[in-house]
Amino acid sequence: MPDSVSRILRFVDGWGRRAYPVRWSLRDTITYAIATGADGRNARALVWESAPDFETLPTFATRFAHDAIIDFAAGTQNAGLPAFARATRVRLHRPLAAEGGHDGQASASAVLSVKERAPERLVLTLDVETRVADEPIADSSLDVHFRLGDARSARRPSRGADDDETGDGTVEVKESVHPYQAAVFRTLLGLTADGRVQDAMHIDPVRSREIGLSAPALPGEVTLGIVARLAARNLQPLGFRGLVGAEASYLSPVSDQDGLLVTFTPSRNGSVRTRVVNGKGRIAARGTLHFQTSPHQASSPTPGCRETS
Repeated sequence: MPDSVSRILRFVDGWGRRAYPVRWSLRDTITYAIATGADGRNARALVWESAPDFETLPTFATRFAHDAIIDFAAGTQNAGLPAFARATRVRLHRPLAAEGGHDGQASASAVLSVKERAPERLVLTLDVETRVADEPIADSSLDVHFRLGDARSARRPSRGADDDETGDGTVEVKESVHPYQAAVFRTLLGLTADGRVQDAMHIDPVRSREIGLSAPALPGEVTLGIVARLAARNLQPLGFRGLVGAEASYLSPVSDQDGLLVTFTPSRNGSVRTRVVNGKGRIAARGTLHFQTSPHQASSPTPGCRETS
């Protein structure tokens, strides 16, 4: 165990700041939207490029960390410690284009650090900044927990009914997850069938059971994308438009055939608290969404933006 931890810590020390070229296509952005459950009926503007209001799902920005995550996995997977993504944060500096980086002007810069070191876990954070023509377009962070020995997280599993976060103006949305969503997401990643457990847990019922899951678990990026898609559809009538940031902690698995209850509760500061309860009644994720325009901001321009006529 000490050798495994030391190996990971040496890897972190040697990471430095790494740069990666970034390219994404219209096929990538639409494929990601489909992986979150979007289709021509529930989110036409995300999957049909000829739609007048066509846009890229803001949480697609997590994809810019793809190459850094591959390097991260390659450097830590041989330590022999169970690892799970536990939190994601993403912030946009401007709306994402449907495609970009083909002129070589887009790049991602990644920094790896130790967020927490405790007897039962080691937590690393991968911070990624993406720029186009030297202008920042998005920032993202991923927290990965390594479980040490047989220790379990001190986090108490929460049940939806026991941890009520609803309030005035809360919107509740029911959503069904389908097995094809994880499969579609894997095609976006370009994964190969090399038998890695950390990949198989999202698609293979046999391998997911081997690591203690009752069914394949949806990747956290996809769960976050589901939340973002449902927010765009259900919060616009309340005055929330233009998602520019999201933070989510992953508490329990979302299975590939789950029934979800997603709640959105507006806060006084203009953000929206969100919670995802899985089919077992447990809180699978909770977090906060930030918007360019909210009912509290509609009367004034967004800070740092210039109004045009």
